[in-house]
Amino acid sequence: MAELIPLFLIIFYIMPFCVAAARAHHSAVPIMLVNLLLGWTVIGWFVAMGWALYGPAQTPQSRARDARRYERSPGERKAPMPRILHNFTD
Repeated sequence: MAELIPLFLIIFYIMPFCVAAARAHHSAVPIMLVNLLLGWTVIGWFVAMGWALYGPAQTPQSRARDARRYERSPGERKAPMPRILHNFTD
């Protein structure tokens, strides 16, 4: 049982990133960086966890709205579609 304690501590330490990834948070990578670089200060961990829990998360509706924003009609020229949205327009 004692050999599982480090595993539980590691899982607890990266919990803010896990929450952000599960919520498909727009800022999941910056949350991971804050968590890895400042999480050991405890304050940094709480900042990352708060950001992951209370920040805006992507939803299927917001993904569809973002994809519609970049649709092109013939002859109309708009900004190129961000690479992340290619998965949601098929």
